[in-house]
Amino acid sequence: MSFKKLYFSIFITSLLLPLVLFSQNVLFHGTPEEDIARSITQYKNHFYIVGTTRKTHKSPADYYVLQLNENGSLKNEFIYGEIHRDTGNDIIVDDDGIFVLGKTWTGGYPNNDMLLSKLNFNGKRLWKKYYGGEKNDLGHKFISTRDGGFAMVGFNRTVDNFGDVYIVRTDKNGEILWENHFGDQYIDHGFSVVENEAGEFIIAGTKGGFYNPTSTDYLNPNAEIYLIKTDAQGQEIWQKTYGGTSHDWAKCIIHAPGGGYYVSGSTQSEGAGSFDMFLMKIDEDGNQLWFKTYGGPEWEYGEMVRLSTDQHLFLIGTSASYSGNYKPDHLLVKTDLDGEVIWQNTYGSEGSDYGMAMVCTADSGCAFTGYTDNGTIGKQDIVFYKISKDGEPKAISYITPLNDSIEQIKVYPNPATNRFSVFIEGKVTSNFDVKLFNIHGAIVYQATAEPNVECTFHKKLSPGIYFLSIQIDRQTVFNSKLIFH
Repeated sequence: MSFKKLYFSIFITSLLLPLVLFSQNVLFHGTPEEDIARSITQYKNHFYIVGTTRKTHKSPADYYVLQLNENGSLKNEFIYGEIHRDTGNDIIVDDDGIFVLGKTWTGGYPNNDMLLSKLNFNGKRLWKKYYGGEKNDLGHKFISTRDGGFAMVGFNRTVDNFGDVYIVRTDKNGEILWENHFGDQYIDHGFSVVENEAGEFIIAGTKGGFYNPTSTDYLNPNAEIYLIKTDAQGQEIWQKTYGGTSHDWAKCIIHAPGGGYYVSGSTQSEGAGSFDMFLMKIDEDGNQLWFKTYGGPEWEYGEMVRLSTDQHLFLIGTSASYSGNYKPDHLLVKTDLDGEVIWQNTYGSEGSDYGMAMVCTADSGCAFTGYTDNGTIGKQDIVFYKISKDGEPKAISYITPLNDSIEQIKVYPNPATNRFSVFIEGKVTSNFDVKLFNIHGAIVYQATAEPNVECTFHKKLSPGIYFLSIQIDRQTVFNSKLIFH
């Protein structure tokens, strides 16, 4: 896929092909080595990403927490870990601090352990708690519970040698309240969990083998979507499997408006290609209401589903069907509440790009993260995209550091109609120069903006693409594209 190509959506034999996009609207974060993002959340005016990083090609992976401004620029990064490989899989941020779930080899019991850590907002680790037994244990996802504690799901080999779905319930300080295991004779994983109003838990995962798209166990020829409902003390109410005669697994479960749940993941049993992203709706008793797939002739993997502020669904994952070179791209699908496609796009480079996690934003769009092997920093870079409700990458730009005096710059709305606003947050006291250029490089508008004040500018311009530059003392601190209707 070319960096400058745009392929517009068309229908071929009733298959909705996605728009393929790559632009300056992606930001890269990381080190000169390998960086992978696995989860993202938003707290107040910042995004938080967790994953792994390697300092050198010889060093093990460490936990990697990124704090980004609203425009995607880096505010803070925290790296911590032990002498062996550490993996950050999920993150929760609230008024009390930063909580990270993952796994570690060092500390706790022998072998890997599920690990929950608490950090303050300066990145200092305040405590860490280990969960599991003497064999391999992994922490995949967790939620804040109604009583202020946590429910964590993952994988545990304490009960059988292959491994079971593992759920751990703790208080706010990570102290165990109870734990339980579910599974069969093959490898079973819990990838996601929700809590209902009764304090019961529904776990989504796989029964029979799959851990992720690149780490697979084929002992069971028919991995299945696996859902478990427990009471408030972790005792089984029901467990059910879904899927066909091939490999299927669930990666995410969320509440559906009006009751029931949406479940997303990957299926080899249905769809158009070798694997497809799926979205399933179930009721409170686990009865399947409908099951829909998204993808093309190659493979797609689904990672997460989220409900937007305007009551639509976003699904994030990875696709190899539309790149033109069989290398994967980030796949984002928007549907209505019945799973019918509104649009679907892929985003990425000429290399391999993996979509891992997503958060919905207040403007009815979303922000997603993942990683690429064709970035600008290292062998694998973490990527950050902000996407409008219509699927367009929103204009974001790095801020040139001015002695840390600028916190962030926001330009909105984009697209604009006869007016736009600029908000510059920071310790600067001088005014900024705001300039708009047309596609030929001619200045069509200029004004000044005060710091820490929303400045709105009115200008009637012909519909089209313009380029915005913000400067202070003749130094450019922000460049972006601004579209006028």
